[in-house]
Amino acid sequence: MSVGAALRRRRNELGMTLRELAEEAELTSGFLSQVENDHVSPSLKSLGRIAEVLRFPLFQLLSTHASNPVVRADERIAVPWMDTGVEAVLLTPYRDWQMMPFHRTMAPGERVPAVRLERAREEWYYVLEGAIEITLTNDECFVLGEGDAIHFESSRLHEVANPTDKTATFICMMTPPQL
Repeated sequence: MSVGAALRRRRNELGMTLRELAEEAELTSGFLSQVENDHVSPSLKSLGRIAEVLRFPLFQLLSTHASNPVVRADERIAVPWMDTGVEAVLLTPYRDWQMMPFHRTMAPGERVPAVRLERAREEWYYVLEGAIEITLTNDECFVLGEGDAIHFESSRLHEVANPTDKTATFICMMTPPQL
């Protein structure tokens, strides 16, 4: 089932009009109509607002419920990460499970401020190539090189950056937020 159809079904189960959903999610009813008809793909931030109003787990909406647990290198799906302009390449077909692993490449000098995810609990990063800088609250800053890893509480993340002049590649695993 498509994301749009799942949203429409849930909205109807709750007896909500498109206008009511739009008001509560602080989006336009025209935009929501396009989402429900699969004419546009909402950002994760917009989808999160919709899911919260509909009391529907965000990552369940994104789940493929694939019967095949293998993700081939040429079949990975890139998804937008909130309104950051960043895409994360998913390393699992199951987006509603306890762990959300993804692959990311950062350009030299790229900096991405943390997006606060309510109820996200843990994050883990492992650097495959290059170096990344993880800044946590209280100005704790860690530069990780190839083979280094870090594990921390999600609410502590302040920024992820590539402080070098070379591309960095890493794997991140997080516990997705439950809405």
